[in-house]
Amino acid sequence: MSIWMPAVLLEGALLVACAYDVRTRRVPAWLTVILLLAGLALAARPGGSGIGQSLAGIAVGLLTLPFVLLGGLGAADALLLAGVGSWEGWSLALRTACWTAVAGGLIALGLRFWRGKHDFAYVPAIAIGFAVAALT
Repeated sequence: MSIWMPAVLLEGALLVACAYDVRTRRVPAWLTVILLLAGLALAARPGGSGIGQSLAGIAVGLLTLPFVLLGGLGAADALLLAGVGSWEGWSLALRTACWTAVAGGLIALGLRFWRGKHDFAYVPAIAIGFAVAALT
């Protein structure tokens, strides 16, 4: 499998989640569960990053749970970040979370000033954050 193939598949899954989030403001649970399980399966295959890296990535993604409890993120957002971690390990999950925060902040500022909106679908910020983190 090409070195880029998992990243392309993961970005594709995030774009599907974006479509759901933008249209319905929800991400189906089946999508996040499949994302997590696929990441674990990829990590376990020969040449994969290993189950330990995958579990560490999930843990980093779930570090966003306090923001879910405070109402700043949805549970699906935290699970999608955990899904990124399950595919690519803790390092990329951490970089994705950081770039997601930057992308989310810029989207929030743009929507606040141009449309007066206070809330928005956050999965596009996660997809952008992952794309930037994967390329850097």
